[in-house]
Amino acid sequence: MSECPTCGWPGSDVYEVLSRHLTSEGVVTYSRCVCGEVQVRLRPYAADRPV
Repeated sequence: MSECPTCGWPGSDVYEVLSRHLTSEGVVTYSRCVCGEVQVRLRPYAADRPV
């Protein structure tokens, strides 16, 4: 997701990180946009990138 579906705010500019959790698939991040929309993102594990 490159931008907020509600207001169009860029996804690269996270307003507030609510929580971050390690899972078997990668790192799940719950964040809040400037408009209040809560978003969930998964950053999959990669061999060339530290967690």
